[in-house]
Amino acid sequence: MKRLEIDTRRGAGRPLVLAVLIVAALIVTTVWYREGDDGPLHAARRVVVAVGQPFETAGTWIATPFRGFGNWVGSLGVNSADYASLKDQNQQLKERLAALEEAKLENDRIRALVDFAKAQDVPTIGARIIGRPTDSRQRSIVIDRGTSSGVQKGDTVVAAGGLVGQVVEVTPFDAQVRLITDSASGVAVLVQRTRVNGIVRGALEAPLELDFVQTQVAPVVGDVLVTSGLGGTYPKGIVVGEVTAVSAPEAGLYAAITVASRVDIDRIEEVLVMTGQNSSTILPGGGE
Repeated sequence: MKRLEIDTRRGAGRPLVLAVLIVAALIVTTVWYREGDDGPLHAARRVVVAVGQPFETAGTWIATPFRGFGNWVGSLGVNSADYASLKDQNQQLKERLAALEEAKLENDRIRALVDFAKAQDVPTIGARIIGRPTDSRQRSIVIDRGTSSGVQKGDTVVAAGGLVGQVVEVTPFDAQVRLITDSASGVAVLVQRTRVNGIVRGALEAPLELDFVQTQVAPVVGDVLVTSGLGGTYPKGIVVGEVTAVSAPEAGLYAAITVASRVDIDRIEEVLVMTGQNSSTILPGGGE
């Protein structure tokens, strides 16, 4: 009973202490608001702030790296997800950009073919190349147009730069075209500037060759060759290529002449098939 009484007496003094603290707080607050900025309480506050500021700054400087590290660790999962999402979006943008670039290149090629077709005096059919030989000795291509589209055996095939070849086999839905670079191909041509005739032939491992042109009438580098229409194989006036080298042997009758096609035949993707043609047709670049 005695211990219980002691504890009771100790607890009885706590309300008195609380009341004293409340009264002291009210007095300090009243003095704080009534005194000016130069009062003792304001001065004491400034001293305390000045003394504690270096410790607060040091604490902030020390804690900042740990706070940043904690934030980084806490956001690892979010950052990883964001990175994966951004990586996926970046890949999609790359694929879309590649598709747009391919569409632009195809549009440019088709526009050139359309412009070329408009300049012709014969009907033409646009076609895509769907097959190339795996054997380098075979110089032919397969196009996606056949008899169902009006393509016939013997039709001339051109591109925006000039002559490509001739249809040699045809089915309802595709056709095989022998290229002018084939060693079995022969194109009757004439030199546009001098009107001298010759035959352009393909070669396995060399540029086109112009045969049967005598040394004294040989063309010069840069001369343009066009189909002559002789033999009726090709219409007259289609550009075949340009002379790139001329060699006139001392004892030979004919000059050795190499020719470069104006068409990048190994890389073209679209062509025009000339239908309803005749050997008297004159195309741009030809002559009388």
